[in-house]
Formats: sequence, structure tokens, C-alpha cells
Amino acid sequence: MSAQKVILIGPMGAGKTTLGTLISAELGWPYFDNDGELASLNDLTVEQLSALSVPELHALEGEYLQHVMQRPAPFIAGAAASVIDYPESVKLLREATSIYLRLPLEKLLERAGSTGIGRQALAENAQAVITERFMRRDPHYREVASYTCELGDDPQIDAAKIIEWLKLQTQIG
Repeated sequence: MSAQKVILIGPMGAGKTTLGTLISAELGWPYFDNDGELASLNDLTVEQLSALSVPELHALEGEYLQHVMQRPAPFIAGAAASVIDYPESVKLLREATSIYLRLPLEKLLERAGSTGIGRQALAENAQAVITERFMRRDPHYREVASYTCELGDDPQIDAAKIIEWLKLQTQIG
């Protein structure tokens, strides 16, 4: 498992940061959080990132994925939900061990919130935006993912499922 670059993908609210932190602690690998590093690398505050237009933010998120993929393995990193929309990012996701953190739409609607980085488009009609993005992106996440983890209500259990899958891949490979 020492050569793996694990990228957690999925929509806002899926739990990339929570699960990335749990998996990282268990495996002893570094975890790179998209939002925190995006602010730091671009010398912006979280508030400034949250105020960017959607196209500006998506461009920075794609650049961040390119940046993190240049780091030596092993690591766990969270990717912005938007990266699945761009062919150059999809290519990078295919080069890594991409894990789709899949939540049912109803749970996403509960979790996503309407403030913070990447939530600019949710200000007017969050339910419609989240639903449209889920319907459009879900098949693409599934296609690019090395593993799709159907999430439950307990992040500890979800992290254990992902770790078990990662370990199994090493035994097989």
C-alpha cells in the first residue's frame, strides 16, 4: 500500500475531510484537505475563496488536484466535487486510487449546507443545485472510481470499510 495516492471524491457534504482524517490516522499517511490547502496555496482566506465565482473556484480546484498528485505516495487527499467535470482532472483521478464517497441524494440535501467554499451556487436554491449536480455527476464518479463506498451514518464504519478495501487491493495486487 506504500505507493498509493488515494483521492477521495464525491459531492459536498459526503464527508471527504472526516473520512480522510480517520483513514489517514489509521494508516499513518498524510491527509491533504482540499479546502485548507486551496486557501493556503493561493494565499487566500476561506472567506475569499467562498466569494470567488464558480468558474474561478473550479479552476483553482483543478490546479490543486494537479499539485497534490505531484506529491510522493502514500497519501490521502480530498478532491473538490467539481473536478469530475473536467477531462484533465478525470485523467488524474484515473492515475490515482480514487474512492467515491457516495451518499444518497436525501442525505446530501441534509448535509451540504449553504455556506462555505464551493457553496456559492447554493445560495438561491440549494435543493435544485444539489439535485442537478448529483444526477449529473454520480455516474461520472462511479465510472472513474476504483472503489465506490456507499456511506452509512457512522464515519468510523465507513473508514473501516475503505481501509479494508485498500488492504485487500494490496493483497490481490
